[in-house]
Parts: sequence; C-alpha cells; structure tokens
Amino acid sequence: MELYLLLIFAGILSGILTILFGFAGGFVVVPLVFSCIRLYTDVDSLAYQFAFKSAIATSLLLMVINAGLATYQQFKKGNIRTNFIFPLAFYIAIGAVIGTYFSFYISATVLKYLFIIYLLITIVDSIFRQIQIQQNTVKIRSLAHQTQMSVGVFIGSIAAALGVGGSVMTVPLFRRCGLNMASAVALANPLSIPVAVAGCITYCIEYVIHPIVLGSDFIGYFYYPACICLIMSSYVGMKIAQKFIGKISDRSHERGYIILLCLAMISVIVQ
Repeated sequence: MELYLLLIFAGILSGILTILFGFAGGFVVVPLVFSCIRLYTDVDSLAYQFAFKSAIATSLLLMVINAGLATYQQFKKGNIRTNFIFPLAFYIAIGAVIGTYFSFYISATVLKYLFIIYLLITIVDSIFRQIQIQQNTVKIRSLAHQTQMSVGVFIGSIAAALGVGGSVMTVPLFRRCGLNMASAVALANPLSIPVAVAGCITYCIEYVIHPIVLGSDFIGYFYYPACICLIMSSYVGMKIAQKFIGKISDRSHERGYIILLCLAMISVIVQ
C-alpha cells in the first residue's frame, strides 16, 4: 500500500513538472514502478526479471498522456512556437525507435554514462548562462537542418532508452537558441510525444515478435496497476500547476530547472 501511495504522489509530482518544466517525471516514475513490480512479483518470475523494461514502458505510456495534455494546455495559451517543432520532432521519433530497439539487446550502461556526461555539461552551461547572459541581450536563432537531424536522433535515442521524455535535452537546446524558459518548456511537451509514442510502439512490436507472459497485472510490458495510479494522479498535478503558468520569472524558472537537472543526474547515477 505504501508503494502505491508513493506512485500517487509521483503522479502528482509528474503532472506538476510536466506543466512547469516539460519534465515528464520519468526519473521518478521508472525507479518507483521498478520497485513496485519487484515487490509484488515472485523472484523467479519473468515479471521480476523484466521489471526495469516494464518500468520504462510504463513511464513511456504515461508520457504519451501527460505530454499530450500539457501540449493542449500550452497551445490554448499560445505558448508553443510551432516553427521550432518540425522537422526536429521527426528526427526525435527516429531516434526513439533506435534507442528503444537497442535497449533490448545492449546494456544501458553506455547510454547511462553518456547521459550523465550530457547532464553535467548542460548544468554547467546553464549556470554559466545565468551568470553571464542578460535577458535583453539574447537573440533568438533557429536550428540548422543538419543540427536538428543529429540532435534530434541523439535526444530520441537517449530519452527512449531511459524512459524519459527528453525535456532535459530539449529545454537547454532551446535556451541556447535564445528562447525564454516559458517557450522552451512549452516546446518540450510536444517534442516528448514522439519519444513516448515511438517508444511505446516499439515495445508493443517487440512483445508481438517475442511474446512473454509477465502475469495478470501486465498488458504486454505495461504494468497497468501503476499506469492507473499515475495517470489519475498526474492529472491532478497538472491542474495544480496550471495556476502557476506565467507567474514565475525567467531567471527563477531556469534556476528551478537547474535544480531538477541535478536531481535527474543523481537519479540516473543511483539507478
């Protein structure tokens, strides 16, 4: 029961972070769902053995819903700069398929440490920008097509392999393009959708090709008791967070994001 209460709390937190930071909460959701599966399944069962993959699949499914709802809310408020979405979203989707596919056959250790290095660089870059750059001197610039292709595939691959939305990479990317935090976060939500959808579809295809029986609490790789808790509670969190949209200064917004990046890096290290 305690673990399910934690899942409800994690869902609320995920909803808040999705709206305010484009941060779908995979770093919180994945370890909790993993622990939940391990606690409630037999040690010798396939569900126990595939607990981490099921946790990632469940996190990706939650992201489809959270990112979709957040995108709708941000679009209604006119916060989404659509010219930054395509073709970047297409390359992120390609990367998500690649990352999810290879997560079945290779160790996640290499991806994990690449991601930690990226987070560390991003944190240092964000802190430097806080110190050096004044908002009125920032010029908005677009991304070259070649950059969108390489960055998009990289973001999609890492994000899908780890079961996260990719906002930890897209938000800093758009900040480097000169966008304020509100615009960068708003873009992170629609760009998390291709990661989540491509990842979920790949998990479904993999299950069809190599079917395994994980138990009555699973639909494919998806652990539906956790899905229900997370989806319902994350909606509550998103409703709470909507009251704060546009009420946080850009500087404070980025400072909060830097703290989240540090927590995300710690979360990945201890997993």
